[in-house]
Amino acid sequence: MPLSQVKKGMKGYGTTVFEGTKLERFDVEILGVLNNIGPGQDLILARVDGPVIQRAGVIAGMSGSPIYIDDKVIGALSYSWQFSKEPIAGITPIDEMLKIADATGGKTTMYTAAMPRMTGAEFLDAITNHKTSELFEKMTSANGATPISTEFGGARPIAVPLSLSSFSPETIARFGRYFDALGFMAVPSGASSGSAKVTPDADLKKPFVPGDAVGAVLLNGDFTVAATGTVTYTDGNRIYAFGHPFLDMGEISFPMAKSEIVTVLPNLASSFKFANTGSVVGALRQDRSVGIMGEVGASADTIPVELTVEGAGPAKNYHVNMIRHPQLSPLILAMAADTVVASGQRAAGERTVVLDSEIKVKGFEPIHLREGWAGAQARQAIPAYLAVISAYVMSNEFRDATIESVKIHLRHDDELKTAKLLEASLVSSDKRRINPGDTVKIRTVLKPFRGEPFVEMFDVKVPDDQTPGAAYLIIGSGSMINSVDFSLVPPDPRTLEQVIGVLERLRPSTDLTVGFYSSSDGAVTAGVYLPNLPPSIRAVVNNDTSNGAQAPVKYHASEHLTRPLGYIVDGSVKIDLDIRPQI
Repeated sequence: MPLSQVKKGMKGYGTTVFEGTKLERFDVEILGVLNNIGPGQDLILARVDGPVIQRAGVIAGMSGSPIYIDDKVIGALSYSWQFSKEPIAGITPIDEMLKIADATGGKTTMYTAAMPRMTGAEFLDAITNHKTSELFEKMTSANGATPISTEFGGARPIAVPLSLSSFSPETIARFGRYFDALGFMAVPSGASSGSAKVTPDADLKKPFVPGDAVGAVLLNGDFTVAATGTVTYTDGNRIYAFGHPFLDMGEISFPMAKSEIVTVLPNLASSFKFANTGSVVGALRQDRSVGIMGEVGASADTIPVELTVEGAGPAKNYHVNMIRHPQLSPLILAMAADTVVASGQRAAGERTVVLDSEIKVKGFEPIHLREGWAGAQARQAIPAYLAVISAYVMSNEFRDATIESVKIHLRHDDELKTAKLLEASLVSSDKRRINPGDTVKIRTVLKPFRGEPFVEMFDVKVPDDQTPGAAYLIIGSGSMINSVDFSLVPPDPRTLEQVIGVLERLRPSTDLTVGFYSSSDGAVTAGVYLPNLPPSIRAVVNNDTSNGAQAPVKYHASEHLTRPLGYIVDGSVKIDLDIRPQI
């Protein structure tokens, strides 16, 4: 029924699922139509009633419930007013929803950055100064601005229950607020044994009818994250649902699944449905202001993620498939890592966690990342680190970075595995007069937390063509050396290749690292480090503004030696050297 025929006083009904997969009716009385309440949008006002609604009001998960007058669908139940004294709701007209199929964005892809670009400076500051948690908070705060634009004079989209299956209670409590800001309501749930698989063809003939529960799957496998709503209308293999935006992302490619409603929980703030996510039956293709559209039988492109955690007992392995989207993927990956860490450790107290991960980006060799954390905040640091790394790659400003797979290996220890660098010295008869080509022997002494000191020796070769003059050695953790290197030779990525190159330069806190530094008349220009430039070339580079600002380089590291210790290294030592001229 077109909107023009909908009049005040008309009575009809809606259908939805309150328990299991059984469709149930509720009564509807039309109160009027708000014309042009938004750009090109109208909203039908209605009073809804029924036994369940009398107990619970308008329920989160009813988004998309089809509303019928004279057995003709007029639209989707989609908006409500919190704390209203009567169950008054807004209905998105069906003729607006059917236009979703025509709302293609041309050449846009699901990789289009839906979040603010993370600059190289922001990323390096977070990584080298251990501020990944702060940057993670900034990322998620930026995400939260999306649904506010869909509010109509106090009427907000009916909340969408975000069913979280197999996650630890601590993970749900920690990450629930991020999803609340996006307009979801994080609730614990279950998942059918087939939730990670596509339904057989025999079951795809008619998996949905209007009123059925439908799940927009963000993660499936050993863990499940799925937003539950209601199907409004079916047209061949297309389904229309929600009646309001999921996140108003435009073109998307998310798995679409059947859902089973366990029960309804009446709540003074917002009642909601508990749901089990079933088998994947297709893919969601559009997320627009008036609803979502999916295709039955279609497939969504997801990222396989393998997670392994080692602790006191046998290693635990988990496999999940994650949506491919720059706004949501980092948050979902952080959630999965957080709950995996929770499964292998106690809930509170100090501990040590070492990460060994691999990110495969299409067209590149796998990016190998290692890092370690110790202390009470170790668990919180890991998800933030992984989210920041993945967001830096996926939201880069140069071109799409197609992540093909992610492997995460975590080793957890209930003990504090830290080692303080007590001293570092040269083992030589003349500790300050070094010749080019010499090998410098370094003795370091480290003391583990509540352990006995131990010695590590390094042989550092001075380059044969080393320029005479002042030089120095810095001994410390790999992450501390990262900070020194990036401050001396600041990266300025101008291509995706250079973004990947920055990640490949990262060294972990678990490596004891020695860096040999000497003076250099170089510069970083167009993202490339040019060492030891002759005066004439240096003048040309410094005066060339075609590639943006130039960064002069006075010192650089010509040599690095690293040794994995299995401890988080704390402290650093600087040793000054005097390189003699060749005789």
